[in-house]
Amino acid sequence: MRIQPRVRSGFAWLELLLALAAMALLFQLFPSLWVGTVWTLDIRNWPRTVWFAGNLVVVFVLVAVRFGPDLYQDWQRRYEQRAAKRIEMQKRQALKEQRETLERLQQARSRRFY
Repeated sequence: MRIQPRVRSGFAWLELLLALAAMALLFQLFPSLWVGTVWTLDIRNWPRTVWFAGNLVVVFVLVAVRFGPDLYQDWQRRYEQRAAKRIEMQKRQALKEQRETLERLQQARSRRFY
């Protein structure tokens, strides 16, 4: 007997239809919003600055996709190295304090009169 996996796309469709109904209601209440939205999405009306900004965003996304994982791995490695170095420094500090305490005890014993 083969177990069928659950299909969970029902909620996604429900959410999509709910968002579509909310947008339809919004456009019915404010008809000029529909005209403004269509005019804004028409790329023939975009000025050069919008095209320039859009191209910059695309280039930034492409660079992030290319170099992002490597930068994240480098950051993780540096974080682990710093954590290891911090633990090592804490251990050295604890040993130094113990050594100083032992030296003070030895000096105190040597000054003791019997």
